[in-house]
Amino acid sequence: MKSSRNWIAPSTGIVFVALFVAILLLIGEGQDASDKTAQEIVNHYKDHETKETVASLLIGLAGIFMLFFAGWLRSVLRKAEGEGGILSAVVFGGGVVFAAGAAIGGSIHHAHPDLADDLAPVAIQAINGIDFDMFMFFPVGIGTMLIAAGISAIRHGALPKWLAWAGIVVAVLFATPAFFVAFVGIPLWILAVSILGIMRARKAAAPA
Repeated sequence: MKSSRNWIAPSTGIVFVALFVAILLLIGEGQDASDKTAQEIVNHYKDHETKETVASLLIGLAGIFMLFFAGWLRSVLRKAEGEGGILSAVVFGGGVVFAAGAAIGGSIHHAHPDLADDLAPVAIQAINGIDFDMFMFFPVGIGTMLIAAGISAIRHGALPKWLAWAGIVVAVLFATPAFFVAFVGIPLWILAVSILGIMRARKAAAPA
């Protein structure tokens, strides 16, 4: 009988989604430097030091769980692709890019509550501007991961075709005026793939 713990790897995607939601609840849309004065931004991070610090740590933690999820997804796709599969490698590469971006983004965000009392307000405003616009690791990282996973699944059948096409559509949305929809589609897609992986693992581990 196969290991009954094979469900753990796909469940990392569910943890990632939970962290994603928690970060959104803590940070919201962030502090738009073009709409607020430097002092208003500083006051926000002083007043919400604990919340913003926790959020910065969760961003880094989300990057870790993304690496595990991407590693598991790569193995699923690679089995279907066979030797020499390239798309599965690209999927993991996308996860690595996202995790690196999350590590950098979390560090930058942590600077706000940590340095709000030590730097001039205009310096905090400048850091905040960089933090607010730091999003490219989403389309470059997860967007690439979803496109590669979708194409691989369509070609080799590792995932249901509807789920494969959904991933491609979500990734393409990043390049359209409706890019904000992608930020909703990403966690939903990862959640669906994770649940599917858990169900398959439990079915495989069940006695015949």
